[in-house]
Amino acid sequence: MRIASGIALVLGLLAVSAQAREGETHQLNFAGAERSYKLFVPDGAPKAPLPLMIVMHGGLGNADETERTTGMNRVAQSNGFLVAYPNGTGMRLMPNRRTWNAGKCCGPAVEGNVDDVGFIQAMLADVARHHALDHSRIYATGISNGAMMAYRLACELPQDIAAIVPVSGTLALNSCPGASRVAVLHIHGSKDSNVPYQGGMGENAIAGVQHRSVPETLQMIANAHGCNTPPSGQALPDGSELTSWNCQGKAPLQLRLIPGGEHVWPGGDSRRNRRLFGGHFSASQAAWDFASQFKNNN
Repeated sequence: MRIASGIALVLGLLAVSAQAREGETHQLNFAGAERSYKLFVPDGAPKAPLPLMIVMHGGLGNADETERTTGMNRVAQSNGFLVAYPNGTGMRLMPNRRTWNAGKCCGPAVEGNVDDVGFIQAMLADVARHHALDHSRIYATGISNGAMMAYRLACELPQDIAAIVPVSGTLALNSCPGASRVAVLHIHGSKDSNVPYQGGMGENAIAGVQHRSVPETLQMIANAHGCNTPPSGQALPDGSELTSWNCQGKAPLQLRLIPGGEHVWPGGDSRRNRRLFGGHFSASQAAWDFASQFKNNN
């Protein structure tokens, strides 16, 4: 029994050592406030400019949790790209429970009209001071409120963002003409009870917001992209369903729907992931596989 326990301990330690290390925390002053983000640089990375994936936490989350639970660092280590995990703004009594001003959601960041788009721009400039950055290959993803923020970046910073992969979050702005230049892969579970696929306020929602539905969100993006033909669908081997719009030479638009999927990061490592169904694939790997195809030609 002791030998078996010892073997299990060694295997556990080896598994931990196989995990990509955490990134470094960076501070910057923006709009009179101290803001922060974590930056992961893969081991052995060349000094040449590297692509960047921005990964944004959900409402009441933070950069540390998102880094630990998404597994994006492992994907970055294997594929040679930088990862930035920005922190939204916290609440007075819970400073590490953070939100983003994605438009109509969420919480104190919206109430305080926080300029999170400006903060992300400042963060990009700061990232470039720490490592050479391929400015044509900057991508954004996030879950829930972080997904909504990814949409806002596509809408308002299309000159900086080449592709976005929102997970379990919809567009929280009234219009998004800038997105015509940004490739979009939207990932969502059909049984999401926080940001429902069909819209409205989910039974487990905490933001108190009537969310736009996934179909309406994607129709708005399709209109911006000039997608005039009906989308086509296919079943993927992992059980998810991929819908693609033909946008006539514009940036691609896709939906990856998880039948029975809930409000989680697919393939993530968290107590929530172990409790709720999130599909049989890695959203982090899917985000990189999709986004890395695209460059911003500005």
